[in-house]
Amino acid sequence: MNKNDITGIILSGGKSSRLGEEKGLASFNGKPLISYAINVLQPICGKLIISANNQIEEYKKYGYDVVQDEVKGIGPMGGILTCLKKSESRFNLILSCDTPFMSSAVFEYLLDFADYYQIVVPVHDGFIEPLCSIFATNVLWELQHSVESGNYKMHDFFKKTDFKAIDIIPELPFYSDDLFVNINTPKELKGLSGNG
Repeated sequence: MNKNDITGIILSGGKSSRLGEEKGLASFNGKPLISYAINVLQPICGKLIISANNQIEEYKKYGYDVVQDEVKGIGPMGGILTCLKKSESRFNLILSCDTPFMSSAVFEYLLDFADYYQIVVPVHDGFIEPLCSIFATNVLWELQHSVESGNYKMHDFFKKTDFKAIDIIPELPFYSDDLFVNINTPKELKGLSGNG
């Protein structure tokens, strides 16, 4: 698959209320959290877009387009909607900025299924992981409709699309228990450091 067909979308637009500081810029093992997401997506994406609503100038220093949510305060759906409108690629890799143990190999695996579905989303320990997924640009109309109707639940939106849930199981060569661990609190930020 050609990198130019793929845009990476990094979600860093949340309120970070539990962490108490701008999540994407918070230091983890000596690096801002967002740098981990960039390192995951950069090798497989022709373009990266950062979804952020605060400290925009700091995010711009990474050299990528930074976009603010058109509709604020509605969670990840707001960031994904705005970034999909900016995307010129068929496939869009969605990754939250707070998953420092994620691997490019997960997305490479999911991309094997992307030609056949509008959305490909991993399942880990029985839980769907919507903030580490692949969206085809042609879901934009349905996503816009969900936002306009006031339903911001990702799982409800998925049901309106042609989506595929892919199990990420220990037998896969890139598997790690930590892949989908996300950081939400100062305790997690400190306690998980050293593992990255």
